[in-house]
Amino acid sequence: MRRNPDNEFPVTPALHCECGDSVKLTPAVIGWTGQMAHPGAPLGGGGPGSFRQPGPVRLDGDGNFPFAGNQWPLQAAPMQAGQSPAPPNPPPATRPRSLGSFKAVQNEFADVSIDAGIVADGSDPNGSATTDFIIPESKSPGYSESGGKITSFDGKFTWKGTVTIQTVYGSGFGAADVACYGRGTTADDVKNRDITLGFHEHCHQVDFGNFLTGNSLPDLPKMEVGMKKSEYEAETKRFKSELDGYRRKMKSASRIATDETGHKESTWKKTGKCFLHLIP
Repeated sequence: MRRNPDNEFPVTPALHCECGDSVKLTPAVIGWTGQMAHPGAPLGGGGPGSFRQPGPVRLDGDGNFPFAGNQWPLQAAPMQAGQSPAPPNPPPATRPRSLGSFKAVQNEFADVSIDAGIVADGSDPNGSATTDFIIPESKSPGYSESGGKITSFDGKFTWKGTVTIQTVYGSGFGAADVACYGRGTTADDVKNRDITLGFHEHCHQVDFGNFLTGNSLPDLPKMEVGMKKSEYEAETKRFKSELDGYRRKMKSASRIATDETGHKESTWKKTGKCFLHLIP
């Protein structure tokens, strides 16, 4: 992990996503019944022929289609068998907006105002597809001390700005591409045809907003005239550590909810295989 020289704590890597794989079904595969069947199936299935199975295709015990050949997709998910799939739904459009205020403190020691918002999608020619957030940095004041105790502070603890949530697409990656893993590959997503990379990234946006709403930002460092300087320094370190932990938990929660479901990201990393989508 990179280290941030301004606040001296680790910066958690962004959540990078990949495009998935798809197979376009031909009329021979879909058949006149509207259901998927092997191109060699008899009349009433996928088309004229002498194949032994007259009805819609069924999967083998491993969840794969039991046929070979260039026209027939292998390793597709069980929930994709049966009726021919509808086209993918368009990816949700990112709507830049404010998510409201999440921390506001004004007193003799603190000047704090933190809100959050989703900003328009960006582009990075050297990246993949990424949804990330940035939490503004804070600034702790210096102090004067006597006998190891603080006699005055040079200013206020300042923490102001917007937690920005943004999706960025790299060259060759688009919102309309199909998802490789996680959301966009679950049984419900496939059934509902929410299978795009843009839908997957939208889920990360929702995750981050929900985490902010359900989890308070860290408490500010304790500041009092007369406190030991060691106590104040420990408080500033505690705040930075808790804010770093907050960042990590926010990303981890989204990774579990959006990446480690359906065809999991961990499975993709282990096998190198994306979920195989069937599209008309």
